[in-house]
Amino acid sequence: MMPAFRPSQSGSARGGPFLLALTLCAFLCASGMGFVWHRNRNEDLARQIRQLAAKLDQLRAANQILDRQLEELRSPRALEAGVLKWNLGLVMPPPEAILRLPPHPNGAVTGPFHDYHFAARTTP
Repeated sequence: MMPAFRPSQSGSARGGPFLLALTLCAFLCASGMGFVWHRNRNEDLARQIRQLAAKLDQLRAANQILDRQLEELRSPRALEAGVLKWNLGLVMPPPEAILRLPPHPNGAVTGPFHDYHFAARTTP
């Protein structure tokens, strides 16, 4: 009996499954590397957010301290102490010298000097 005729497979037909397996492995490796990179990037961003939030809290606390200091320096007691300390010769103006402006119709404060209080200077 004669052996059955089997046509020989070409090189490309034998390499097909190998290339498919190689492509699949490369895809899985690239997907895994992308997953790890993405997770690390998210952790870095979360760490940066935590650091910036802590810095924001510190800046807000410092801002509150500075606001309290500013309020204290703007108080009449502190202003009078500064006038006496630096011998500026300022006195409170008489009530008739104080010009009071009516409030703006929509509640906005107008003018460049809306929060300044000026005192009269005495002549020696």
